[in-house]
Amino acid sequence: MEHEIIQVECPECSPDEPVPHNILKEKPGMLLKCTQCESVHPHQKEKTRPVSLRVVVSSEGKSASRRMDFDSEEIISIDDEFVVEDESDENANFVQVTSIESGGKRVNMARADSIHTIWARATDKVSAKISVNKGWQTTSIEMNVSGEKEFTIGERLSAGGETFQIKKIKLRDGSSVNKKGAAVPAKYIRRVFSDSMERIEWLTRKNTPKKSATHSRSSGPAIKPRGSAQWTLKRKEKD
Repeated sequence: MEHEIIQVECPECSPDEPVPHNILKEKPGMLLKCTQCESVHPHQKEKTRPVSLRVVVSSEGKSASRRMDFDSEEIISIDDEFVVEDESDENANFVQVTSIESGGKRVNMARADSIHTIWARATDKVSAKISVNKGWQTTSIEMNVSGEKEFTIGERLSAGGETFQIKKIKLRDGSSVNKKGAAVPAKYIRRVFSDSMERIEWLTRKNTPKKSATHSRSSGPAIKPRGSAQWTLKRKEKD
């Protein structure tokens, strides 16, 4: 039965770079199935050793360097999340990986024992940037919230003296969300786009059709002839 996925080299399609594999069997020997080419092959699990890596954490416009221990064969990827502790003040931050340096270049993923530096941003508290469209101008405000705080398309909020309705959310990976009711945690958001309530009310009035008054063309009641609609002219006979 296929279950857990691990990152290892595939002898068939990727002998030099780790790719995802399903674990088919763990004991007595590990048997894997490549998710790319679907080839099945045995795998000898290496004995791991701890490695201490430099992690640069950015928070509220400032950066601080930390050290963190990983298993040597652990695969670290962009967008991975973990907790980094600060030994100087015993504080800890939830962080998300934003960049990885390995072999003198930036990569999307790498084994821990080949990584020189990890860049990450704190996600326990984030600053959500919000653009409020008023029609004649756009105002930018910021909300300091928990990284887990969700923003929902169609939601109405008040902040920075503005009341607005969310219409679109741009994510940090470059994609966008605009489906009504879709919710996104603040830690994944690059910017929130919204309309002010004044603009929404103006658009509602503008798009509401006006009822036109009807006027009768005649000033009195309509008179309909009785019987046949055909009229005849009779002449008065002389005596």
